[in-house]
Amino acid sequence: MSEAPPPIDAWLAAFGIEVVGSSGPAGASAFSRDVVLDGDRRFDLRVTIAWVAGIGLSLWAYYGLEDMEIPRRVLHRMLRANFDYPFVKFAMTEDERPMLVTELPASAVSREELARALVRLTVVADRLLDETASAVADRAVLPDWTDRQPRNPSLLATYRAEIEGEMPAWQPPGARRPRRSLLGWLRGVAR
Repeated sequence: MSEAPPPIDAWLAAFGIEVVGSSGPAGASAFSRDVVLDGDRRFDLRVTIAWVAGIGLSLWAYYGLEDMEIPRRVLHRMLRANFDYPFVKFAMTEDERPMLVTELPASAVSREELARALVRLTVVADRLLDETASAVADRAVLPDWTDRQPRNPSLLATYRAEIEGEMPAWQPPGARRPRRSLLGWLRGVAR
């Protein structure tokens, strides 16, 4: 018995999400679509949505840049997130590029579950932005996204509260205190 592939393209269009890359026709037993999502804090998260008949959907976000040296503490934070956040996992590609991954079995694939999975990836990327900056941007210098508006605000507005309700409590980090120089530390004052 052959199962019909889900109408991923129609669902993405309904969410207002533009497909920026694709592999295979929509009716095939295996195909993928690439999209770019924005959260409230993390922008330009490229996500691949791959359908394989009999298996389901795999969604993976290329969390960091290629050829980045990821500090051990950041890698440990990513691995810790595997326990902290339900339904998502960090993994490393063969070329040691971090990916944030979630999956939906074929029996659970629906328009609503795809939306929740996309928002789940976005929310986790938002929450871990500061702690994993060295995996996201060269020299951990994040772009200035201050005035940017998310590409997919209605998707986030519809599902964010529900998804965050499944996750541990979280608050955005406060402003960082200035680092002290050695002399300042010895004197007990900030730089």
